[in-house]
Amino acid sequence: MIRIGIVGIGYLGRIHVSVLQELAAQFEIVGIYDHKPIDGIETSAAIHALPFFESYQALIGAADAVAIIASTPAHFLLAKEALLAGKAVFIEKPMCATRKEAQELHELALQQQSFVQIGHVERFNPVLSAASSYINSQQLLAFESCRTAPFQQRGTDVSVVLDLLIHDLDLLLAQVSSKVVAIDVVAKSEQSPFSDEVEVHVTFEDGLKAKLFASRISDQKQRTLRLQMPEHFLALDLLEKTAFIQRSSGLEIEALEVLPSDALQTQWLDFSSAYHAGHAPRVGAEAGLRALELAFEIDSRAQAQIAQNTKHLIQ
Repeated sequence: MIRIGIVGIGYLGRIHVSVLQELAAQFEIVGIYDHKPIDGIETSAAIHALPFFESYQALIGAADAVAIIASTPAHFLLAKEALLAGKAVFIEKPMCATRKEAQELHELALQQQSFVQIGHVERFNPVLSAASSYINSQQLLAFESCRTAPFQQRGTDVSVVLDLLIHDLDLLLAQVSSKVVAIDVVAKSEQSPFSDEVEVHVTFEDGLKAKLFASRISDQKQRTLRLQMPEHFLALDLLEKTAFIQRSSGLEIEALEVLPSDALQTQWLDFSSAYHAGHAPRVGAEAGLRALELAFEIDSRAQAQIAQNTKHLIQ
């Protein structure tokens, strides 16, 4: 059993705690640390009954591992302190607020031979499990993703690229090792100082072309992937949990069986299994860094475009 401490008990933190409480055979929650006083946090009775630590250092001392579900700007210092203390670390995506921070954490994890998992939960979506044999059997020729949601104030401390698109960037990069040779971005901002909607075209050295769309100002929720391989085409709905395949040899569309599972729970089971086996988790620090580096390349172009459009409006 892993003794784990939770850092951050906001919206996502409460969800993680609930899942970990269901995995009592794998995890013992030793307590929670949040920079806000417990009296000012809305929690369930089950969470309220857990020990609340007055300092992060005390929580680290009581745990084998820490789950960092705090705001993104806090990730780096929290993770660094835990790694230096020799603890296993789970970091909710995105890994860090800057490229430099993510690179330093990755280097520290290598030096310390530390266990680090990044919370790219879509890797554990049952739809991807259902389609994995078809995805991994052939070279990916084209990748298209669409991820949209209505606006919520939560998450606007970062752009839609780091909030939503990074999920699909991680899924894309998990399938390709080739270098990026071109990036084209169209972005707009409506509800925050950052990009709230982006359409991105990425071209890789091996010829793969990816089109990714993400919006947090949509009137509906969508999470879809369309993948083209030499011998088949896959249409995946990560939200509705459906998967369809069409083979190049015919027009028939076949539904793949998607076995129900909770992606967040599967992610934590992967953490537990890898931790006890002494090997790297499915989504380690290197994967988190790689997704973040591409996200920052896209984000810088998006922010430059938004700044230029704002300048033209002022003039």
